[in-house]
Amino acid sequence: MSTAFHPQTDGQTERLNQTIEAYLRAFVGHEQDNWVGLLLIAEFAYNNSITMGNGMSPFYTNYGFHPVSSDQAAAGPLNPTSKLYAHWMHAVHKVYAERLEAAHERMRRYMDPQRTEPPRYQIGDLVMLSGRNIKTRRPSRKLNHKNHGPFQVEKIISPLAVRLTLPRKWKIHNIFHVSLLEPYRISEHQPPPDPSKILRESDDIEQSEEYDVDEILGSTRKGCRILYLIKWLDYPDRKDWTEEPYDNFSVGGLEKLQEFHRRNPDALRDYRLTEG
Repeated sequence: MSTAFHPQTDGQTERLNQTIEAYLRAFVGHEQDNWVGLLLIAEFAYNNSITMGNGMSPFYTNYGFHPVSSDQAAAGPLNPTSKLYAHWMHAVHKVYAERLEAAHERMRRYMDPQRTEPPRYQIGDLVMLSGRNIKTRRPSRKLNHKNHGPFQVEKIISPLAVRLTLPRKWKIHNIFHVSLLEPYRISEHQPPPDPSKILRESDDIEQSEEYDVDEILGSTRKGCRILYLIKWLDYPDRKDWTEEPYDNFSVGGLEKLQEFHRRNPDALRDYRLTEG
């Protein structure tokens, strides 16, 4: 599960993305508008390359043979018995698992000495959230609060990730890695936290303002992008309407997009929107 401000959660995917980007970077055009057509050959190149973790290519690990990289004439049919093939693939997977475990063991040997056992949180616990990745309107970061909260643990996602109950105005993902949390400690002489005080302090958090779509009025093409004319909720004046690309829409806005195209099937459509 991915968590806010903790890219290591899905490090294998992030590392693979970097590799594919390196392939594309060498061949993409100056305008960077042809990378989609290069994905197939980039995928082929990666799947046919030997990885450091296990010494095999992903394609060979899955199928037990290397892919054909040229338009050679098809050879005569080879039909080994299913039992022989299954025995061969079992041996390949066994070697793959052993090498992968050896790679994991090397990583554990370097990383585990730097780690400590995380606290075991329960639903309802109060925690302090690190302000390391949270921007505020206060002038000096050095003199700002190191932690924000306390906030209540709403759900235990995994031993290393929890979901917090945050103020609604905070437009950030509410699932955090435990490395960004600290148990809230209170002395017997200290009064319990005041929820209204926490909400007032949250006003200092710098938020990106979000608007709700009232209606989508049309679509037009500008360069290689499709822009949609948006009438915003509570902003009826024509001067407040804007043209926005697909990437600027949230979940609610995407529903409005689908509704617009159902009403206007011939209107220009972003390629990422499905038909119907």
